[in-house]
Amino acid sequence: MKRNRVNVLSVVNSASNITTEIINGRPHIVVRGVTPIVDDIVMNGKLYTAAEIAKGYKTLERTPMPLGHPKVDGKHVSARDVQAVNEYHVGAWLQDVEHKDGKVSGDMYVDRRYAESTEKGQRLVNRLDDMAARKNVEPIHISTGLLYSGIAANGESKGKKYREIVTNMMFDHVANLLDEPGAGTPDEGVGIFVNSDGSEQELEVVNLAEAETPDPVLPQDPALKTLFNQLKAFFSANSNSVKEEANPMKELITNALKAKGIDVEGKSDAELMDAYNQMAVDDAKAKAEAEEKAKKEKEEADKKAKETATNSEQAPAWFKPFADKLTTIESGLAVNADKEKGEKRNAVKAKFGLDDLAVNALDGAALDGLYAQCQTTTGLNGSFRQVNSNQSLSEMPE
Repeated sequence: MKRNRVNVLSVVNSASNITTEIINGRPHIVVRGVTPIVDDIVMNGKLYTAAEIAKGYKTLERTPMPLGHPKVDGKHVSARDVQAVNEYHVGAWLQDVEHKDGKVSGDMYVDRRYAESTEKGQRLVNRLDDMAARKNVEPIHISTGLLYSGIAANGESKGKKYREIVTNMMFDHVANLLDEPGAGTPDEGVGIFVNSDGSEQELEVVNLAEAETPDPVLPQDPALKTLFNQLKAFFSANSNSVKEEANPMKELITNALKAKGIDVEGKSDAELMDAYNQMAVDDAKAKAEAEEKAKKEKEEADKKAKETATNSEQAPAWFKPFADKLTTIESGLAVNADKEKGEKRNAVKAKFGLDDLAVNALDGAALDGLYAQCQTTTGLNGSFRQVNSNQSLSEMPE
């Protein structure tokens, strides 16, 4: 699957979050609450879902934070490229990254001594010191460089339409931008990124702050849009033909409500959503009650079966003669059945001239059928018995 590059612009704008800590005997500037990306945001028509962010945000842990997006020969490269480290690294990195409350945040650490040993690092230290002292409280822009795969899909999130879902995010670096938003990138927000193998690919730049502003022409019902857009993303991503204005999720919800006998006529989107949520709650409750009932019935059945088995094992003394007699009767029946079967087999053997192996293999209907052919019919009076089948009635003695 094709992998794309994007740089996400955001800001550090609170002087109160800047402190100093001693780490390994060296002073470090610590900037708390740096936010590289937020959940379910749409930037340049691409949706960054909470689920995909949750899968990839940990790749931000201990990510380098150079001054500017690293370039070699005028083209962007990974911050881990050797030349990029030598030229752009300022002793800064992102640490203690977490994903909660709808966003990813972490703390920027800057090794002051290392930073002050380079021209770029000194600029960053001076800017952070001025912000901490409130001499210059203008926000510091940061830009998160990441690699991702895109899935074509149409939908809308947080009031903005998207045509692609960002998946498989892998973060490369978070750049500090001191001069202006998007410094070092073309005005149109697109540049060229060079992979480690030297091949080039398009690099896109998006702005987190601008993405927070909803499209003005869209209705603003967050609760309704969240579910509809999640469903829309699923259907769109799994469809070969997606219409821009189609809303299969609303149709899906209304059909589900109708199937339950719930009236949907004249209901607004919010009312449909409430009805659908209530239906889901009722279904879940009914399912839980049915499972609980089935569990109790099984427990009762198992209990009765166990009691019956126990009663059988612990029969009273007065029942023993009856049990012994029953056993004797059953044994007698078995003996009689075996005797009758033996007689039938002997008759069949004599009638058809079969050997013992063939005769002993006969049983059930097969044995009974052959045995029936061995029987002869005898009249009530012996004088009517026909001795020779070839002799006519007139020739028989009077």
